[in-house]
Amino acid sequence: MTQTPQPRREFHSGRGRKTFDRIPGGFYLVGALVILFEVVMLGAVGLALAVGDPSGAEASPDKRSRQVEVTYIATGDHPSVDLTVGEADSHVPYGVAILPYRKTVTLATGADFYLDVRSREDQEGGTLTRTVLVDGKVVQQAHSTPDSSSATCTGSTADAPQRGIPVPTLTPGASPLPEERRLTETVKVRDYPGQGSPVIGTVTDSSLQYAELGGTWDRSEPLDPVFDGFTRKQEGRQRALVKSTQVDEDIMAAAGGTGELRGVAGAVMDERRRYDYPRDQAIRVDVASQPSKVDGYDAWLLVSEIHFHRRGVPSTMDLNAVLVVDTGRVHPSVLWVVLPETNKKLWPDLNTLVASVQVC
Repeated sequence: MTQTPQPRREFHSGRGRKTFDRIPGGFYLVGALVILFEVVMLGAVGLALAVGDPSGAEASPDKRSRQVEVTYIATGDHPSVDLTVGEADSHVPYGVAILPYRKTVTLATGADFYLDVRSREDQEGGTLTRTVLVDGKVVQQAHSTPDSSSATCTGSTADAPQRGIPVPTLTPGASPLPEERRLTETVKVRDYPGQGSPVIGTVTDSSLQYAELGGTWDRSEPLDPVFDGFTRKQEGRQRALVKSTQVDEDIMAAAGGTGELRGVAGAVMDERRRYDYPRDQAIRVDVASQPSKVDGYDAWLLVSEIHFHRRGVPSTMDLNAVLVVDTGRVHPSVLWVVLPETNKKLWPDLNTLVASVQVC
């Protein structure tokens, strides 16, 4: 049986014309170009996402500043120094730093560093060393000279390391000073062991009479109280001293002006610390404070350790004793004794002197 072929189905618009026949031929070319542009743009966006933004955190080192670790080190034979540290254009005084000092900061490559270390007042001289490390390697080091109490390190973090310069050992060059301590209770003076110095005579001064010591002590001699503050003194080995006088108006005022002997003894001790030791850098640690009687007159004995650091002085602590005696005069009399820790053979002399005091 023969089949009759079906006629091809055609699409027409409402008006009966062929829909595709109504599209101009040039529109096909424009559409193809639009599609090609979109494909290219989508490919570029995908590539950018895969590679990443070169301005972001994953940028190569060449596109951002490299950071380095800078370490500032200060060492020396002082317990503390005045220190200034930072970048060369923005450094500020750090203040008082306890040695040894070490601090690490992060700076940009090529940044300028600055480190200045100076001896504090009354501690001039000695040995001070300043060192700057960049990424653990020494790039600058400076030392104080005998005629200078400071030195400065300045340079760039891009400077080449200096060979053969070791990193300083961070061990204290001077033992730290102890905390201040004032006794408010009664603590009796100890009996210091040893033979002590011989007694070769007596000294009479300011209504007091006490032993004159021999051995390594020089003879007692008079002083001008206007210039020395005392009227008699005896000098011993390694800065040992025995001095006597009457308590002046300024010390009485510092003690409150009441004449209370404990307060007067403390005021005398503070005055001697202020005038005979590095200013504001000597620490008073009381070890004994007790009432006493001298020939029936009221007295007070104060014994303190004065801790300090001073260039050229081997002792870092002196035993100081102040005996204040109310002799019945307008002002009490005082005996002041200094015995250095470097010559403890003289420490029994304190007991000898205190026991020998009489009122005359």
